[in-house]
Parts: sequence; structure tokens; C-alpha cells
Amino acid sequence: MIQAAVCTTTIICFPNEMHPFRNGNIAMERRKPVVLILDDVIENVKVLGSLLGRDKYSLLLASSGQQAIQLALANLPDVLLLDVMVPDIDGISVCRYLKAKPQFANIPIIFLTANANPKDISLAYDAGGADYVLKPFHARELRVRVETQLDIKLTRDRLAGAEKLLTNAYHLVQQDWQDEVDSASTPFLKELEKFMKWPSKIRELEN
Repeated sequence: MIQAAVCTTTIICFPNEMHPFRNGNIAMERRKPVVLILDDVIENVKVLGSLLGRDKYSLLLASSGQQAIQLALANLPDVLLLDVMVPDIDGISVCRYLKAKPQFANIPIIFLTANANPKDISLAYDAGGADYVLKPFHARELRVRVETQLDIKLTRDRLAGAEKLLTNAYHLVQQDWQDEVDSASTPFLKELEKFMKWPSKIRELEN
């Protein structure tokens, strides 16, 4: 008797903490976002920290490009504020170096500088910068720009997490379906094998 293949439906259940479309379960929403600030003038760093608010953000402060790179690699901040004109390694070079690493692909870098040179502005964006804010700036403007970039990063992180979960779910469903097909096909293949042997058996009987 030949059995037909049976199709089944597999339901994928996501735990609440892993659900790709459930609000309130993203790591960055459960903690203060980490902001790395690079400026070789210590007073500027302190002012920026005060404007952003230590109660809202966890701040990493760097006074050199090398220090900024080391802090960024060790902590993976959620957003970076870089001055362009830094003595050892300029902000654009810091940005270019970090953006060459996969883990910084979705981490926004904002340039905060008095450098209004159009060529440098173009270089900053080409290096992977997300925004370019000129000094002097209004405190409200800075906060809005930082919040905007954090919102964009959060959305990208959500989408990346959802894509990963859905890809894993797809592979699970595909494997489950293949197992069902293989299981249902075994009796059919046995019957087919018998059928293929009939001509030789008939010839044996004729002889």
C-alpha cells in the first residue's frame, strides 16, 4: 500500500524576552544608553556631559583619539560624539577606523565641532558619520539629534533581532517539514522498489 505524504503545521513560539515585535524587551530600553564623547578640551567634555544629563545617559569621556578608540572597542557605546580637530588622531579618522569593524555598523557617530570646512564635512559623512553638528549649538538641538540617532539605532537593532529570530524559525520549520516528508516517503519508496523489481521477476518466470 502506497501512503501519501502528510503536511503538518509547525507553530513557533517566542519567549517574551525574545519576541521580535514586543516592546520593552530590548536591552537598550532596560538601561541608560552609553554615550562616548571625544573632545581634547576637558571643559567641553564636562559641558557636553552636563547638557546630555548623567541621569539619562552613561557617559564615556575621552580627550584623545586613541583613548576614544580604546573606550569604544571595550564598551561598544550606543552613540559617539566626536570632535574633528583632535591632536593625535582626528575625529574623522577615529570614525573611519571604527566603522571598518562590523560591530560598529549600526552605532551612530555624530561629529560635534567648530570645523565648518565643506570638504571636512563631506569627509566626515564619507567616513560613516551619521550627523554633523557645528559649534556653537543649542542644548536642545544637541539632545534632539542624539535622541534621534538612538531611536534609529534601536529600530535597526530590533529589525536585526527580528530577522535573526525569523531566520532561525524558518530553518526549524524547513527541517521539521523535511523530516515529515522523509518519514512519509519511506513506505512509498519501499513499494516503488518492489514495483521496479517486477520486470526482472516476470522474465525469470517466462524463462
